[in-house]
Amino acid sequence: MTTVELLVDRPDLLIPLARIRWHEWGDEPGREDPQWWIDTTRRECGRTDPPVTFVAADAAGETVGGVGLIPVERPEFADRGPWVVGTIVRADRRGEGIGTALMARLTDWAGGTGIDRLWVSTGARAVDFYRRCGFEPYEVATPGGGDPINVLTLRRS
Repeated sequence: MTTVELLVDRPDLLIPLARIRWHEWGDEPGREDPQWWIDTTRRECGRTDPPVTFVAADAAGETVGGVGLIPVERPEFADRGPWVVGTIVRADRRGEGIGTALMARLTDWAGGTGIDRLWVSTGARAVDFYRRCGFEPYEVATPGGGDPINVLTLRRS
């Protein structure tokens, strides 16, 4: 059984979640230091407004994933938000529905706080996951002339 809670209510899971994120994305320029991930994850620990983070733990209490929501992800996209960020499931636990449970909890929370539209930017590899969670493609952008990213949106009715 997996539980999904606000990270602010489970501070003991902050460093394990940050480490999962670091293992996945720690090779990005400027983000190689695990402390960067700990500090970033700590800044995303809100309760009533973005930024917030949800963390998933298994029956043994081990951190198995997380997802965040922040007001603005990139300056180029400041005209829309909030943005889903840091969606991750530990590599050895993928395919068990944990990511879907995290997204369901996040979207339910957003709806309960009056947020009617969410955004996410991602590489091609995760597009199908977000589509299965109800997100629809919005555009393919190349902010700063870098690699193309997929922007998707979810409108809650």
